[in-house]
Amino acid sequence: MNFASKAFFIFLPIVLLVYHWLPRRNSKYRFLLLASWIFYAWAVPYYFWVIIFTSVVDYAAGILIENASTPAGKRRWLLLSLVTNLGFLAAFKYTAFAVDNVLTLARALGWPDAPDWRLDILLPLGISFHTFQGISYTVDVYRGKIPAVRRFVDFALFVAFFPQLVAGPIVRAVEFLPQLVTPPRVTSSQVIEGLHWFLLGLFKKVFIADRLAQFVDIVFAHPGQYDPVTHVWAVLAYAGQIYCDFSGYSDLAIGCAKWFGFELPRNFNFPYLSDSIAEFWKRWHITLSTWMRDYLYISLGGSRQGSSRTYFNLLLTMTLCGLWHGSRWNYVLWGFYNGVLLVLHRLGDRALTGRAWADRLRAAPVYRLLTIVTTFWLVAIGLVMVRSQTWTGCLLVEQSLCGTAVTAVAPATAAAQRWLPAWVPLLVGLVAAGHAFSGLRDRRCGVLELPPLVRAGAYASAVFLIVAFGPGATKSFIYFQF
Repeated sequence: MNFASKAFFIFLPIVLLVYHWLPRRNSKYRFLLLASWIFYAWAVPYYFWVIIFTSVVDYAAGILIENASTPAGKRRWLLLSLVTNLGFLAAFKYTAFAVDNVLTLARALGWPDAPDWRLDILLPLGISFHTFQGISYTVDVYRGKIPAVRRFVDFALFVAFFPQLVAGPIVRAVEFLPQLVTPPRVTSSQVIEGLHWFLLGLFKKVFIADRLAQFVDIVFAHPGQYDPVTHVWAVLAYAGQIYCDFSGYSDLAIGCAKWFGFELPRNFNFPYLSDSIAEFWKRWHITLSTWMRDYLYISLGGSRQGSSRTYFNLLLTMTLCGLWHGSRWNYVLWGFYNGVLLVLHRLGDRALTGRAWADRLRAAPVYRLLTIVTTFWLVAIGLVMVRSQTWTGCLLVEQSLCGTAVTAVAPATAAAQRWLPAWVPLLVGLVAAGHAFSGLRDRRCGVLELPPLVRAGAYASAVFLIVAFGPGATKSFIYFQF
């Protein structure tokens, strides 16, 4: 069920009305869990058992870990949770990838009978997200950070809470479960803030991301038909599209959760203002970045075992982060590329630490502007890897982005053309302006509180723009495929 669909705009008010009408804690949570399970089963009903099974295993594993009398016993029950969650994730998400690569290798080695086909496995809804939530819970119980949950309904609601179920934010048990102790009372400020976040997310998704997708999809489908200038604008448009699409979903989830009285963590913090790749990953998909840091990078040893091991841990963590995003080699390359950038950033920081001239240079406003532009350019190079449909097309667009491209020519057709609808730079500029305004606000004004009438006018304007200028049919959120 798409957050921007008509079905959801019927589903959400009904759930809100019944939830707030029910008087008791248990009835509220049971109903909300049922609604979340209906939301999950709406897309692919025959995978409903997946979230039930993993919820039961993680719930039981948490109690067994807490009750175990020996470290070995605790590790055994933790392993049960890890094997279950990662096993399901691997089976559904990576089986087809593995089979395809084995068959490709077999044909390359001269096995003439290797079949030429691909498995096509439909993913259970949000499996990349709810499996990570289950893992964070059992690991935190094992580490003694939280007690095991004794009410199954509470734990199942933590896993399946529908606003963040499909594409995050990835909510940790230490953040969500304490809010379930008593049913949260929804304040008037939460209602207003929820409206702000919901309309902001809807505006990003429908007015910006879906419209930019119309340009991006065409150029990346046939990059050989377009010239380098068009390629560069397509990359800029895709950077705006994926940011507005994914942060838009997170904003919608945060807004919905507030109407139930729950607070979800912020998932994006204007990432294109980053002045280094390390800062970018602190601002982009924050809940995934911190999850990978706390449950993978630190578990591998983090930075505690010398420089060489630290660099290896960074490369492995980011490569696996790329694989988490998609079961294709271009995602693996993208993850490895970001790992290399993080290693180079760490090496550069170590080389410049303690140098007075470097400190003076970093304090200069022009230096920060240059580092922001450079960081965005490096990020954009990575985005081309995940958006391109072929390696040839990827190389062609990368050459355009790096200023080394020759005029592209479509196979057996005329020379490549320049194509740039007027609304593309306008929407890209709107994303850039939003980032720039945020930067000025944070540096000069703190949090900007607008008067109620101004905010109401802004909300009404957002609704008007969405209805009047949205592309009509709403596209699925990009991160649904992950």
